[in-house]
Parts: sequence; structure tokens; C-alpha cells
Amino acid sequence: MNKEERRRIIAEVEVERERLLPLREEATRTTIGMLRLSAPAEPPDLVPYLNLAYLLGVRHQRGDDGLMAFALSLSNWATAAIKDVAAQTGRTVQEVLDQYETELMEARMAQEAEAAAGAAADPDAGTPDAGAEPDGGTPGGVRRSERAEE
Repeated sequence: MNKEERRRIIAEVEVERERLLPLREEATRTTIGMLRLSAPAEPPDLVPYLNLAYLLGVRHQRGDDGLMAFALSLSNWATAAIKDVAAQTGRTVQEVLDQYETELMEARMAQEAEAAAGAAADPDAGTPDAGAEPDGGTPGGVRRSERAEE
């Protein structure tokens, strides 16, 4: 990025910050409300669904500016939380982030290994039966008539 591009981006960020600043207090209250709902949620797999529903609600109720202010608030909270975790555990911010990134990579590798093992155990998995009707290219291989029965 050259000097002129950097100036242009900084200017745009400053304009957006000033434009969104009046929404800051509401965005912070919204962030706290979402965290009160999703942080204690069980099982943990439920959290992404709750958060997405909350984000969609913010977008529907407050529009794109409200969603952008909320995203900025969440980003600021996440940054502060990572710094706090680092301070509380005696690690650097980079070490905390490296741990999370490593855990994500390990989880992805485990999923890939599980999928590969499943494919090796059943070599015909994913292959249509010889007598099966084609699905007509529909999403998920389900014909409209089958969806209507659900």
C-alpha cells in the first residue's frame, strides 16, 4: 500500500467513525444484551446461531449503519477481551491468538480426517445407487415433492 492509498483509507475511516459515533452508546448496549444472551448459552454449539439471529435482528431493526456500529462495538469488545486473557494468563496477545488459530486448524484437520476415514470405510458413499432416480440437480439432492412431504 502506498502513501496515497493509506491516506485515502485513513480519511475514509475517520469519516465513517464520525458518522457512526452517535450510534456508539446504543451499539454498546446492544453488545451487552447479546453477550448476556449468548455467553451463558448451553450447549456451546448454540452460540453461533444465537449470535447470527441477534445480528440479523440488529440489521432488520437498525439498518446497515446500526449493524456497522454493532460490529465495531463487538470488535472493540473482542480486542479488549483478548488483551485481558493475555494479561490474566501471562501470555502475549499474539500467543493467545496463536492458540486459538492452532485449535481451529486442529479441529479442521480432525474433521477432514474423520471425513476421509468415513469415505475409506464406505467406498460407495456419495455414489448414487444404480437404480436410483436422478435428483434433477436440486440442492441437497431433494426433489420438490420430497420437500413438500417434510
